Amino acid sequence: MEMTRRRLLGQAGVLLVGSGLAGRALAANPTMPMAMGPFYPVQQPSDADADLVQVAGRPGKATGKLIEVSGRVLNMKGEPVPGAKIEVWQANAAGRYAHKSDTSKVPLDPNFEGFARLVADKDGAYRYLSIEPGAYNVGRSWRAKHIHYQVDGQLNRLVTQMYFKGDPLLGQDETLAQDLNQKLNGPMPPLIFGQALGRRADGVERLGFDIILIDG
Repeated sequence: MEMTRRRLLGQAGVLLVGSGLAGRALAANPTMPMAMGPFYPVQQPSDADADLVQVAGRPGKATGKLIEVSGRVLNMKGEPVPGAKIEVWQANAAGRYAHKSDTSKVPLDPNFEGFARLVADKDGAYRYLSIEPGAYNVGRSWRAKHIHYQVDGQLNRLVTQMYFKGDPLLGQDETLAQDLNQKLNGPMPPLIFGQALGRRADGVERLGFDIILIDG
């Protein structure tokens, strides 16, 4: 039987999140499914590696706050899912997607790829370099900063999103409220957020985001 979002929310308090933490648990709850949204890159760029801040053949780098996101793809027993295919996509620092359906007037960033295609290693681990995405208006409300994920494991497929703690727009995001099946300004489950892992030697902020699939 499919687990409902309400049931997932009820279990969220015991989920161990953050890169490496869930892998040491005897069991964990699955990452919450969320909407894919209208800006999935149907026409994917040829340069879709783990570095989203520099496009192959261009000397410039993307504008915005650099972040490094890492994590593991695991099943509910805490076992790694090696070879899981991971796609990430997001808006640029100004809040615009490189997608023909995004008609926002804010500028595109020619040095930001906005999409990555990754494969988890033998430990289920993945890593990519990006920028903190901008928020954007969707009519009546604003979308909080987020990064989209599509994960294909050995048995399961999951579409979800990673959010940023402390974002003042979290309580105004109607799309997020719908995904969580709750009212605006309701409690936010911890499993939707990137977990602070400190900074690299060059000052880049590191975030952890583990993906828990039901079977793997």
